[in-house]
Amino acid sequence: SPIILPPGRREELQQSLMLFFTGFSRFASDFAQDQLKNLNQRKTQLRAMRGMVNSAIDILRDVRAPIHELGELLHQSWVLKRELADSVSNSKIDEIYEAGRAAGAIGGKLLGAGGGGFMVFVVEPEKREAVREKLKDLIHVNFGFDTEGSKIVLYQPNGL
Repeated sequence: SPIILPPGRREELQQSLMLFFTGFSRFASDFAQDQLKNLNQRKTQLRAMRGMVNSAIDILRDVRAPIHELGELLHQSWVLKRELADSVSNSKIDEIYEAGRAAGAIGGKLLGAGGGGFMVFVVEPEKREAVREKLKDLIHVNFGFDTEGSKIVLYQPNGL
């Protein structure tokens, strides 16, 4: 279900998110298999993470709730997700996450199944520069929210 946010709240959220490319990628299927093997032993963590979804939606919809609460939820989720399988993270990802937090990020999430790719952080706007500086060896990706949805950018019926 879509989460409809007023323009001011959407802007507040966007100004609090930072996206970085970790510098390495992986095959998500390899990491997802490790997590699937452990599902029965990790029901407590999975239930807790599922409960956080509703809390995150409540935070986003309540314009009086500080966005940093979303960052705190992401940090709690990070801790739980790392318990799902050893392959969720590695020493390099852990270093990136801890460096971001040390510079002022409240919480973050590795996008995808784990092991590399992109990491998003919730950062109070006044701490963005410190996080950018701390993670200067990574590619900082500027992004924005699109309200128009998917579009076909290139259509070539006969291929390239």
